[in-house]
Amino acid sequence: MKKTDRKTVYALGIAFAIMFLPPLLIVRVASECSAMILCMALFLIVNPTYSIVLGVLCGRDIKRMWKFPLVSSVAFLAGTLLFLDITEIWFVAYAAVYLALGWGAMLLTRYVIHRNN
Repeated sequence: MKKTDRKTVYALGIAFAIMFLPPLLIVRVASECSAMILCMALFLIVNPTYSIVLGVLCGRDIKRMWKFPLVSSVAFLAGTLLFLDITEIWFVAYAAVYLALGWGAMLLTRYVIHRNN
């Protein structure tokens, strides 16, 4: 396996681990009251921060890595719909915001790198 293929597999694994597994853990481990607090922390702190960090990392090589913020948003949507059993349209809006944060950070990083060179 090529080194770039390994990086891609690792990046996809991390994206699914961060966006797919926490809803599963929250549903399985937490009580109702603590699950609500954990979900809010996940939706408002952890996932946006991860989307921005992912966008910054993807901004270094947009040609190969533009799809990772998209994959991350889809993984969030899949994890939320499967494990939280909520079919609200607003989770699509959350996924769109995470996608916009990731792509915005990616484009901003690319602009800064291009400007410094």
